[in-house]
Amino acid sequence: MEIALDLKTGQPTILIADTDIDRLDKNATLLQEMGLFNILHAESGSEAMAMIKNFSPNILILSQELPDIPGLSILSLIRQKEAVLKTTVILYSESVNNKFLVRAGRFGVDNILKSPYTDEEFQKKIVDSVHGPQDDQIIQAERLADKCHEQMDKGQYEEALQTCNEILVIHDNAEVFYNLGYILSVRGKFEEALSYFKKATRVNSQYAKAYKQMGLIYQKLGRLDEAQSSLERAADLHLTLKEENEAEEILNTVLTLRPDTTNVYNSLGIIYRRQGRLDEALAAYEKALKVHAQDENIYFNLSRVHLERGERSQAQEALRKALAINSGFVAAQDLLRATEIGFKLQTGD
Repeated sequence: MEIALDLKTGQPTILIADTDIDRLDKNATLLQEMGLFNILHAESGSEAMAMIKNFSPNILILSQELPDIPGLSILSLIRQKEAVLKTTVILYSESVNNKFLVRAGRFGVDNILKSPYTDEEFQKKIVDSVHGPQDDQIIQAERLADKCHEQMDKGQYEEALQTCNEILVIHDNAEVFYNLGYILSVRGKFEEALSYFKKATRVNSQYAKAYKQMGLIYQKLGRLDEAQSSLERAADLHLTLKEENEAEEILNTVLTLRPDTTNVYNSLGIIYRRQGRLDEALAAYEKALKVHAQDENIYFNLSRVHLERGERSQAQEALRKALAINSGFVAAQDLLRATEIGFKLQTGD
């Protein structure tokens, strides 16, 4: 089934980049069936980069599995240039997980397809990219969302509940589910609130705020295992996005529930090191080791703190302990070798 496309602003220039020639040709044919004919082809990431520079395409359709420069790496380079900030990007990949989705969002991907995909799915993404989501229903939903926020700010929760439900008649929306959960939690209806926060995370698996609220409700209900799991999930998402302050607040909440949680101290150590709070990072890793003295990753992270403090011998000692636990720990092997031959090191994230 072909999807019709009503072009009102002229033909966009579209670049398709894929090392799979059959798939590249198939996608080009689907575009032509929709009336789109300004199509550029690239069979590698470097070729795609050259075409972006020379032709300034309006829409990029990129495979993540390009062998030389993957799709996300292309975006990390081109998004630095103001001239391409408004370029629409569709990315497809055989492996779409939470980390990939977070990175894609950070680099400004507009639409994602998981390979293999159907012709209809591909063409629908193109329609969304050419026309944008601003149809009458979406505009109506946005107006209702503004109304819902105003009602919540005024404490008009009954009215806000009704408005949120009106939005859901139009389409599922993670923020609306979150708002419903928040309103119900304020009113003490915790089980109902949990169901809406869960729906928010099903629509958007990266919705850290919803996981945090779930954790806080589980804490109130005395369901500490579920509270810890939800809060740690929220903290991990904030850490992935390098939102250290939010992550630190949540991790400290976890410590009030379970003071002897190894991975929490480890995560706090990562936050403190990133922020240059090296004494606090050192203390956090030492606490983690008191709970779990046989975790090679904690020793590895500890070594990085020592290196940033200029304590090479202590860093080497921590790395040797990591390797005593796991002799095949390649990152620890490489870092130890680098310290022994005197390389000046950048410890990264």
